[in-house]
Amino acid sequence: MHETRQLAQFVATTHFAHLPSSLIEDFKIIVLDTFAAGMIGTAQLWARMVVELVCELGGKPQASIINQSWRTDISRAALANGALIGAFECEPLTGSHASGTVLPAALAVCEREHLNGSAFITALALGFEVSARIARTAVGLETTRGFHNPGTQGPFGAAAAVGKLYGCDADVLTNALGIAGSGSAGLLEFAWSGADTKRLHLGRASQLGLESALLARQGFRGPATVLEGRYGYYNAFSLPPKLDRLLDGLGTTWAIQPLSLKSYPTHVTHQAVVQAIQELKQKYSIDPQAITRVVIRGDQHIMDERHAVRDPETIMGGQYSLPFTTAVALTRDLSNPLLYNDAAVRDPMVRDLAQRIELVPVDADAHAEPGVYPAEVLLECQGHSYTLPTRPHKGSPRNPFTWEEICQKFRRFTAPIISAKQADGMIEAVGQLEQIKDVAEISQLAAAAH
Repeated sequence: MHETRQLAQFVATTHFAHLPSSLIEDFKIIVLDTFAAGMIGTAQLWARMVVELVCELGGKPQASIINQSWRTDISRAALANGALIGAFECEPLTGSHASGTVLPAALAVCEREHLNGSAFITALALGFEVSARIARTAVGLETTRGFHNPGTQGPFGAAAAVGKLYGCDADVLTNALGIAGSGSAGLLEFAWSGADTKRLHLGRASQLGLESALLARQGFRGPATVLEGRYGYYNAFSLPPKLDRLLDGLGTTWAIQPLSLKSYPTHVTHQAVVQAIQELKQKYSIDPQAITRVVIRGDQHIMDERHAVRDPETIMGGQYSLPFTTAVALTRDLSNPLLYNDAAVRDPMVRDLAQRIELVPVDADAHAEPGVYPAEVLLECQGHSYTLPTRPHKGSPRNPFTWEEICQKFRRFTAPIISAKQADGMIEAVGQLEQIKDVAEISQLAAAAH
């Protein structure tokens, strides 16, 4: 009972000194990788639509937008930056996409209030943790009920982070969570057509969570049982939840460790398959036109119906599809995320290959590690047969990025977008994040005029 209030109490009473040193280092990696995703987002038409709308609507110049020379109010900044970060399947997943829901809200508030790096890290850690725990407690929220996890639970994490930044007590934080949950939304229907709404859900969640915390500070009340109540979040969005997972180990075990990041601009369940193909192409010269057969045997989760669309209409639809992403990976070097583009989606060779890829689901191992989706790729080409067992992809909890590796990835991802000098400046600033006296320094570096 009183799970919502207990989460609020945890947020109110946890401070920077309580954070493990390893978690502080982890958040430097998360922040840098999130900015890389946001930079990639600025190259995408659908994200630019959101940014252009925000610019047109105006707002007080309080907070910066990634790779833009103008500023807006903190609410619209959270919306725009969330949409940019979630624009291209590149953002860190830790906390169930909290990088695109929690971080934009916290960043905007830190810039407006000129808060320091340790406050920023603390707010991120708590907001990400709330998000991760709420996400892991739900059952069938996406796969059965059809809701989009970051869209529905993201507002809670953003509200927790912003409430923490303003020093709210447990009562105010409980109201903030109640307000956030009452406006929670996000449908998974985008998966079938590759609609742009997936990109918008993260920004809206960030904006809603931020505004919920601001309203709670003014005395606006939300339901104190928004999570566990009869008509609360879990009864509305989930099958019977594993409610014990919500608070289990709270304050002693961090659900957000180890981190979960991506290497390629695709759905997380397809990362290992893409990595196996990338590694094969580094060893052998593969002519995509000579491929006669591709078979993927693997966990049902990586190839269920929403991940098996063979003729997507959009890039997002392709990125969400295992057979289509496999075809793109066989024809392009996806270490460059911008090569997953409209030309790839329209390429007749890619579309033909996607139609021919065989998907063979196998029974999941009852003892399999959560979030690990093993698979095997069989490729026949030019009389040769290759069998590619997958392994945990780079960035996954079992194969994490080091700081040096994430810096390399940041430079590679941002090279087409910003100068090397700007990239180096951001790396240096994020690398000493806990010592930064004003987070506005980092947000303004990310928004430097180009």
